[in-house]
Amino acid sequence: INPIVLTMSGEYEIFLSKADFKFNCAHFIAHSGFREKLHGHNYRLSVKVIGGEDIGYDGYLVDFGDIKKVARTLCSSLNEYFICPMKSNDMEITVDDTQLCLTCEDGAKFSFPKSDCAMLPLYHSSAEELAHYFWCQIIKRIGIQNLKGKGIKLVEVSIAEAPQQIATYRGPVPIDDDSFALLEQIKMKVKPSTCFDNN
Repeated sequence: INPIVLTMSGEYEIFLSKADFKFNCAHFIAHSGFREKLHGHNYRLSVKVIGGEDIGYDGYLVDFGDIKKVARTLCSSLNEYFICPMKSNDMEITVDDTQLCLTCEDGAKFSFPKSDCAMLPLYHSSAEELAHYFWCQIIKRIGIQNLKGKGIKLVEVSIAEAPQQIATYRGPVPIDDDSFALLEQIKMKVKPSTCFDNN
């Protein structure tokens, strides 16, 4: 009888969800044939980092402090702003020195002080796209080589709009800047087309 050899290995992960990983923002979702009313959320951020079976000589997979610093900075940068999805194909967006103006497919018009707006590279200000945005920012700010050097395989970011209403983006640590550029792109099932295009 041939012996059965079992290869067993575990993996380390850390999870952070702190009381100050939060930001309060106004937004609305608009797409063809639909527009929400302007409203707000008290968003919550959480981050999970998954590595392999080894940890560093310092006993860490990754220093909690490094994740907390980036998370708090990102939350602070969005707190008490209107989230404007600057890649939107469903709104006409104009920006001058002082104002940001939006015109929606249904004719609704909004004007905000530019200084009150977080102009993000999103198509929609959904929790899903915000989770992806935060994931990208965390990868950038901690650094691909730093994460890879610690054996980090996966980073997961969750954004809660309300209790038990959570969107998560989970992605592998990119190999290099080129692979990160591919992961940075938001993928949609249907290619976006502008509602202002009469063709």
